[in-house]
Amino acid sequence: MLLLVWLPILAVGSLHYGTHTELVWVHNVLRRVYYLPIIFAAFHLGLKGGLMASVAVCVTYLPHAFLHLGHLLHSDPAGAWDKGLEMVLYNVVGAVAGYLADQERRRRIQLQAALDEQQRLRNQLVRAGRLSALGEVVAGIAHEIKNPLHSLKGTAEVVDPLIPEDAEERRMWSIHVSELERLGRVADRFVSFSNPKPPELRPLDLREVARRLVELSEADARKRGIRMETNVPAAPVMVRGDRDQLAQVGLNVVVNAVRAIGDREGRIVVTVATGDAPHSDLQLMTIENDGPPVPDDDLDHLFDPFHSGSPGGTGLGLSISARIMDQHRGTLEAANAGIGVRFTLGIPKAE
Repeated sequence: MLLLVWLPILAVGSLHYGTHTELVWVHNVLRRVYYLPIIFAAFHLGLKGGLMASVAVCVTYLPHAFLHLGHLLHSDPAGAWDKGLEMVLYNVVGAVAGYLADQERRRRIQLQAALDEQQRLRNQLVRAGRLSALGEVVAGIAHEIKNPLHSLKGTAEVVDPLIPEDAEERRMWSIHVSELERLGRVADRFVSFSNPKPPELRPLDLREVARRLVELSEADARKRGIRMETNVPAAPVMVRGDRDQLAQVGLNVVVNAVRAIGDREGRIVVTVATGDAPHSDLQLMTIENDGPPVPDDDLDHLFDPFHSGSPGGTGLGLSISARIMDQHRGTLEAANAGIGVRFTLGIPKAE
């Protein structure tokens, strides 16, 4: 602005004042050169910049146009009507160019928002297609696992009373039974991934979801030395969703946060707020933890099936959570932000 607006106005004014009255064509050219900094200011700062530059030009040009400033300075030889009309045009050009620049800037912002939304929808469609195909495969695998698993569990129930509690084999048998139960839970998660239950969408207060999430996870977090905190507004934050499924999404995120924090003391903060642009149609629940940051390469794959950042994990928790949020027509995002790592759930507002 200094180099392309204010200094040019000052330079043109100085040339105007110093040019002899007889050089009429030079004065005519200088009066037109004033339009260049006005237009640049309008393109750069919009309506405000265009009007600021045009007013500065008028203030600079007015004494030269209509006042006699002595024999050392020359006045503009043009007629009073021409000079007055020129000053009016300075302001008109500044206002029109600034208005058009503001409109173009708004359209560019709207276009960028539309492109971002299109990219988000395309990513959702691609992921939905992959998940659908993968779900069919996983459903078949889970079915093949659960059939022999039922037989093994039935056999275990028959054999269990036959092993005395004080027998040496009892410990190994307990491990065998617990592993069968763990395998059953894994198979159930495969089934829930391949055939998710449709949500029962109804108006609810998002603060209730946050409180339920804390109730479900606070005891386990406290045992590990992790402090749970909540920040909720005094007024209801109404959304349209399934309370249990939204709590499950939050719980999956908290479980991953607890694993990431590990054995040291830590914090998990659950916050409920109203979304701002570009999420003005969503209510937000953020879950932050002060664990180590997620590597940039992993951020793009956190919600991919079977992508696990911890040993022994199935990599299905966040993937199932992403599918639940898709069914809610909401969003689930992760970023290295807040007190460490932040997950943001966006749930559509209740009408």
